[in-house]
Order: sequence, then C-alpha cells, then structure tokens
Amino acid sequence: PVPTIAAINGPAIGAGFAVALACDMRVVAREAPMGITFVNLGLHPGMGSTFFLSSIVGPQVAARLCLTGDVIKGDEAVALGLALSSHETGADCVDAAEQLAGRIATAAPIAVRTTVKSLRSLQEVERGGLDRALMREADAQAQCYNTEDLIEGIRALEEKRSPSFWNK
Repeated sequence: PVPTIAAINGPAIGAGFAVALACDMRVVAREAPMGITFVNLGLHPGMGSTFFLSSIVGPQVAARLCLTGDVIKGDEAVALGLALSSHETGADCVDAAEQLAGRIATAAPIAVRTTVKSLRSLQEVERGGLDRALMREADAQAQCYNTEDLIEGIRALEEKRSPSFWNK
C-alpha cells in the first residue's frame, strides 16, 4: 500500500467527500465546502463514509455530520480533526499536499509501506472492517431506495428548496 493524500481544493459533498475520507490524510482550502449530505436527500450515507468518518473524528462528531448533513469549511475541518491544515486558496492546498507527499517520498519506502499497512489494519480491527461497513451501508441504502422520502429529497435538490420528509 502507498499513502494517500486528499487535497480538497473545492466542493467535496457526499460521494466526493467520502473519497477524501478514504485517504490517509487530508489538506483543505479554507473556503472548500465539505459534507456527508446523504440524509438530506433521504438516503443513508455510503461509500464507506460512516466507517472512515467515525474512525477519523470519533462517533460523536461523525454522528453530527452524518445525521445533520452539515456542510463545513476548511478551518472547521481542521478543528474537528478531519484535515491536517487549511490553506487560503485551492492552489495553496494542492501545494501543501505535494509538499507533504514529497516529505513522505524521502522516507524509506519499505518502512512507509509497512507503516501504512499497520495504520490501516488498526482501522479494520477497531472499526469492525471496511467490508462489513460497506455491506451495512449498502443494505441501509437499499432500504431507502423505494421511499417517498428519497424521491422528495432528490426533487427538493433539483428545485433548490428544503425537503419535506414524511417518513414514508
């Protein structure tokens, strides 16, 4: 395995943020919006976002972000432990990610690979495994697919209004 760094230099909402969460480290642009907004569409979060988010920030902050669909920006992401650093511009963010990658690249390759493997193994042991989390998320999403709430959430997004959910 190789270390991965997400440079969040623009909007990372829903699936885009889930991809960033799967990375080992994240750096962000100060004004980049980020969030797991699935519930505001009437859908359970997916793509391993519940697994990675709770592993990164703990269950309480993960619950807040997953259950409210709150969208945060760079400085709050750093304060919550979601990102290493917040940068003034998207270009500065990418530069910071490249500098970090460069520092890692100067370290001993075998030591880096084995350390990445150990860190990821810890997540697997502590959180019950990514495969199990993905199966749970897929099952929960399937339960949402045939609901009127999902239809309403998508319609509200298209119409640029707040959804009115009916628990149906």
